[in-house]
Amino acid sequence: MHELPLLIFTLLVQGSVGMTLFLALAAGKAKPLPAAKNQMLLAMLIAFISGGLGLIASTLHLGYPLNAFNALRHVASSWLSREIVLASIYLAILGLCTLILLVKKQLLGSMLAIATLLGLGDVWCMSAIYAHSSIITWMHYDTWLMFYGSIFILGAVALTWLPVLKTPQTVHARQSLVRLAVVMVVATLAIRLLAQPVYVQYLACAPLKNSVVTLPHQPVEAFAELSSLRLFTWIISVVGAVLFAVSGWRGRGRAIVVGGLLLVVSEILFRFVFFSIH
Repeated sequence: MHELPLLIFTLLVQGSVGMTLFLALAAGKAKPLPAAKNQMLLAMLIAFISGGLGLIASTLHLGYPLNAFNALRHVASSWLSREIVLASIYLAILGLCTLILLVKKQLLGSMLAIATLLGLGDVWCMSAIYAHSSIITWMHYDTWLMFYGSIFILGAVALTWLPVLKTPQTVHARQSLVRLAVVMVVATLAIRLLAQPVYVQYLACAPLKNSVVTLPHQPVEAFAELSSLRLFTWIISVVGAVLFAVSGWRGRGRAIVVGGLLLVVSEILFRFVFFSIH
């Protein structure tokens, strides 16, 4: 699959932004507690490394990776240039915030919030790159729903897997944050499902309304051929969300780990379908 680097890039960056979002929400409760700040440091390092690896993966899609710097020359007119700039600033601020916590033991929640906003803006530009392409299956608001959905789902799963606010003093704060994560996952899945009939109807009419030729790609046909995989992905996504929600809301049980794993697998498969246009 030629788009494998883009699959890795988009998911890693969106997962990084999702982690930063929940870390920004957790920062206030963690500030006065050394143990909680150490847990935050670990999670911030993972978020930073994830975003950095994602950017590295994106350069592998280029025929000559060193030409990546040329993409910065058209910020005023290119969604790609804007995406690269925002992603770089996002990682720089997240990295600086992580370094300050590591060296000075100061947790700057305001910097995490700024990094989160930049990350959300970066994903908007990332979505626009594909939505403004000539590929019919991407030219729909469903692209934004899928990309932003990955932020909330991957961030929520990471929160439950990482030891964030896992101290006696913050147990209630963590449970509140986990419940917020559950709400985000359920809301994301519900919105995606509600948008699917509109998206499928759009694809049915798009070839008649759009004269853009995407040869040698046939995106609508490729999308239809993957119907079995899409159905399987929706099933494991729903099952994963149910397990994640029930266990997460109750605050006990190992089902949240299984549910989270199913959600991650479904996000990978959704992204595989997204890029499978050949």
